[in-house]
Amino acid sequence: MRVPRSWCVLLGVWLLLLTVLKLWDLAPPRVVGAEAPPEQFSAERARIDIEALTRAPRPSGSPAHREARAYLLRRLSELGLKGEVQSTSVVGTWWGLPYDAAHVDNVMVRLPGTDPTGAVLLMAHYDSVPHSPGAGDDASGVAVLLETLRALKTTGAPRNDIIVLFTDAEEAGALGAQAFHAQHPWARELGVVLNFDSRGTSGAAVLFETGGPGNARLIQAIAESVPRPVASSLVQEVARRLGHSTDLRVFREAGVPSMNIGFSDTSSQYHTRQDRLEQLDLRSVQHLGMYALALGRTFGDCDLRQLPAENAVFFDAFRGWMVRYPGVLVSPIEALILLAFVAVILRARSSGRATYQGIGIAALGFLASMVIAAGATWLMLFALRRVDPSLVLMREPYEATWYRLGFTGLGAGMTLALYCWLRRWREPEELALGALLPWGLGLAMSGALAPGASYFFAWPLAGALVGLSALSWGRRMGPSLMASMLAAVPVIVIAVPGPYLLFVALQMQRGFLAVAVVVLLLGALLPQLELLGAGRSFRLAGLLAFAGVVMLGVALGRSGFSTEKPRPSGLTYALDQASGQAWWLTTNTEIPLVQERLFQDAATLPAPGVISPYDADLITRAGTAPVEPLPAPTVELVREEQAGNGRRLHLQVRSPRQAPELTVFVTSEATVARARIDGREVVESPPHVSNARQPWGFRYLGVPSEGFDLVLELTDARPVELRATDRTYSLPGPPLAADLMSVPFYMAGSTFDSQSFRF
Repeated sequence: MRVPRSWCVLLGVWLLLLTVLKLWDLAPPRVVGAEAPPEQFSAERARIDIEALTRAPRPSGSPAHREARAYLLRRLSELGLKGEVQSTSVVGTWWGLPYDAAHVDNVMVRLPGTDPTGAVLLMAHYDSVPHSPGAGDDASGVAVLLETLRALKTTGAPRNDIIVLFTDAEEAGALGAQAFHAQHPWARELGVVLNFDSRGTSGAAVLFETGGPGNARLIQAIAESVPRPVASSLVQEVARRLGHSTDLRVFREAGVPSMNIGFSDTSSQYHTRQDRLEQLDLRSVQHLGMYALALGRTFGDCDLRQLPAENAVFFDAFRGWMVRYPGVLVSPIEALILLAFVAVILRARSSGRATYQGIGIAALGFLASMVIAAGATWLMLFALRRVDPSLVLMREPYEATWYRLGFTGLGAGMTLALYCWLRRWREPEELALGALLPWGLGLAMSGALAPGASYFFAWPLAGALVGLSALSWGRRMGPSLMASMLAAVPVIVIAVPGPYLLFVALQMQRGFLAVAVVVLLLGALLPQLELLGAGRSFRLAGLLAFAGVVMLGVALGRSGFSTEKPRPSGLTYALDQASGQAWWLTTNTEIPLVQERLFQDAATLPAPGVISPYDADLITRAGTAPVEPLPAPTVELVREEQAGNGRRLHLQVRSPRQAPELTVFVTSEATVARARIDGREVVESPPHVSNARQPWGFRYLGVPSEGFDLVLELTDARPVELRATDRTYSLPGPPLAADLMSVPFYMAGSTFDSQSFRF
């Protein structure tokens, strides 16, 4: 079908406009100023709390952490509320050895309801990782809840009790949330839990996880109360498989209706010193606050006993309008669309416009384009790693946006180039139907394996089939073109966010998967692209590829490290009091020049337990270091008892230098049947045989000044060897250069001080 040039321009502008509008719809809303009415949420008002909380990193047990706790209690008092502190010890075994343990201080407050049907829990964590001010993760969530509390108080008492919980030690394995759920009586009354936690400094606030017996009524609350929600069951399916773990996991696994909400873009700042207020996009805070306030009011006034329901399939379409339907409709919708797909194929064959062989060849060609584009992206990433070290040293480069645009443009250009080449031998209907076969396969597989993702394949496929039918068998150009334009709407509105959200979720090292989705998206738009001349000329393909090259050039031109964009440093100091040796250690594959001198005297790696044996594989180099005069951690035998054929040791563990973190490992071969860490039981079933490859041990955060009790029950009477290592979050000597930052948080920028004991 020959299309007049003016109509081609109209179609091109329409497709571009739809794409821009959808991407713009993903941007967070504008910031509401401090002068806004008191019943509204204002990110400018929340900014004051973020500033106060981010003056220094606040890992559990640190002075800044204690200051943050005092600040929260003071702010609650200013709001006319009486905050409470749950001060207790807790042991978590989620991740296996070494176990996580801590002394936690959760801060909480309760707004009484007038006729409660349960309690609404709003939650964020107030600790941060070492070396990070934690503006996005999670001072933003804490500030959002303080501002939400202020706004809720202006509208009178709700029906249900509202509990606001600022958890401790989330970064240590959600230990504060575990302590609240297991030990606090308020946890028995919860009707719904809303967690606010982010892993970036910008982007839309996204509902990325739900929990409980069913989410349909949770999604209904989002759809009916939150302005501009960004939520989809596809994101939930992806997040579940990526294994993200936050405080919400505690309540989700307990079957409490729950939701996780946060923003995740610019994750190059995540868990680094760059996660500070100056880098934080207040629009993201505003968006997060809009969720918190709207849902706090909605759940505060509803019957929480009615929340359990069936699961729903859902997605945000445009400007806050959400589409949602019960999960039981997934199979009927899938069957109808796949039947329509078969009907279109049969019609194309009977009309002589396509053959089964041609469709099969086209499908193979389109799958090849997905493989080629994704493979080329992977190869380019591999090559660019030699030019831009941020692609090696960081989970996400500083110039991630430019890289995303560049790889998207190149992937689209390669796809359309292959399409133009195939058009020399195959009809456009054959190529379009072949490109839709992966959509049909995705629909069938998602319906069976990930029902929440099925909408992503169902409705774009339905739209693509309508567009193909209109252009192939329409008798008049005008109506056919109009139908084609309308058919592009579900494809773009539903599928365009996919590559962006995958780039954000999977990060740059797996960006080739997002590029594969870009190719998939273009396959659903082949009828429209054919009208634009993509099958007759390589010009559109060349334009997109050229744009991609330009974007990659911009990314490379802006790459490099500086004071504003510091380089990750894995430098660590480790001291072994037993041998009188000390080491400089690093996790970097490329050591900064300023640190090379520290590794001139190469050394063998320290003995197991000087640092965690489970982190030893991360170390790339070791150098001899001066022995600092540090007091060693102590393990004192309080008493010993017989336990069957073995022994029960009652020990007192302390850090004389008041380190906030301390690990204990059994370094000899011994079988630990059970243990009690600061009064919390750890039962080994079956009993764990400690050995050099997998020693029994634990990490304790927030170590009290008086230390903590440890009871070890061993299955035999042999002597046992222990190694205690305390950790402070600084290095001996001068601070790092201004263009370096300590990453990763679980090892770098720290001083480990260890001592061995035999009992």
